[in-house]
Amino acid sequence: MRSLSQLISSFYRRVQVRRFRSWLAQGTTSTRLLLSYLPIRQQGWILDYLWRDLCLELDRIPGVESGIVASLQQLKATVRGRDVYVVALSINDLKALLDHGFPPERTIFYHTHVRLGVELEKLDLLHGVLVLNGFERELVAMRKVQRRRIHLFPAGFNPELFRMTDSSSPRPIDVLFVGRYRQGKNGYYHQRKRYEFQVNLAERLVQQGLSVAFLGRDWEHCEYRLGSRVQLLDLPHNRYGMIYAKTRLVCSVAGQEGGPVSFLEGLACGCLMVSVPTGFINDLQLAQTACWTLPLLASEQIWAEQIVQILGEHQQITAAEQATRDRYLLDARFSSLAQQLVSICWPRQLEDHTF
Repeated sequence: MRSLSQLISSFYRRVQVRRFRSWLAQGTTSTRLLLSYLPIRQQGWILDYLWRDLCLELDRIPGVESGIVASLQQLKATVRGRDVYVVALSINDLKALLDHGFPPERTIFYHTHVRLGVELEKLDLLHGVLVLNGFERELVAMRKVQRRRIHLFPAGFNPELFRMTDSSSPRPIDVLFVGRYRQGKNGYYHQRKRYEFQVNLAERLVQQGLSVAFLGRDWEHCEYRLGSRVQLLDLPHNRYGMIYAKTRLVCSVAGQEGGPVSFLEGLACGCLMVSVPTGFINDLQLAQTACWTLPLLASEQIWAEQIVQILGEHQQITAAEQATRDRYLLDARFSSLAQQLVSICWPRQLEDHTF
């Protein structure tokens, strides 16, 4: 039996849902607006950057506007009289939207990571669920979400910033690890990203005579024993492509990833790719794309030996391998993702060539 507080919350939610629905407009004459609900605490991280890049492409589509709201008060002020869909970029943000009465049929959840043991309510009521890779699509389908509402939506990259350069150009960085550091050795983030494993692996690779670099913020605050021979690079994201162009192999050791974004960027820039078997890499034919998976349970020593062997046997990717990569990457471009998101929200308008 539900408690009094649960009954009050349920009543409040129903009232708010009716109120939101009365504010929202529909039809071809209404302004079509795609928003992300991204509280201030979430801004400045990768999902914030990805959404802003996606907005640049959405705003090029006639009849569509996009943006970010950081609070429920801002959301209420923004949606009035508009044909709006809101993208929730985290589980907590999705819960906040639904608890405060935003209509689930106007909500899209960007399911960026598998989270075991976390309850995901009302997914079957949402307008859509975006997933990064095929494995996560299957997991969401197991929650009784209709498959037509589950959409493969592979993160995104800008081909103007991340692309193959002259194959004859030198690549002085042998192995590159991409991602910012976050302090707190005992936290969940360290466990998922496996920072300690990454540092130990980097040290072993340096001992083998390889040039190793970490690309991302805050590695000067690393709480593990990181030697000075590992290069620490902190650059704006729009300059990352310059570093990939100087890199032979990009390595991801994270225990669980939906992507990562660096995987797409490394693919586009012609780097050899090594990863734990999680995320984007599972959607590729490895033998045809110069990609390798290494076991999650293998030691740093085994990883180091395999990476040294890969670098010894593969000086650079072939034209055929890059062509296979490029076919996969077509759907991961921000321009493609923007069109896909609009078609998810307003399929009839696209069919009628409104845009």
